Amino acid sequence: MSIFSKKPPKDTMPLNKIKALDKKELRYAALRDPDTYKEIRIGGRGAINIIGNEIQLVCEGVTVFACPLSEVKLGELMSLDGITLKGRDRISGEQRSVTAFYLVDK
Repeated sequence: MSIFSKKPPKDTMPLNKIKALDKKELRYAALRDPDTYKEIRIGGRGAINIIGNEIQLVCEGVTVFACPLSEVKLGELMSLDGITLKGRDRISGEQRSVTAFYLVDK
């Protein structure tokens, strides 16, 4: 096998890594507008919660995104300071792409 060969990309993190994000604190969450491609901030300080078979982003005490673990597509940002989540949001009923940025102590 060549050192330059690539494995096909996976479309989401493994379930054990997703579950490891439970209770991870967030700086803020932003929604990607599908029409303008601009980010819209949807919440400030919060956390990622895994409740039952669902992943939730809770910001300032309000659930801003919720999707079943079996349906969410989740990947870590290249900068490693957050994640992107894609899936049908239980709150809005719409397909959404949300970016959540970790709270990092400096």
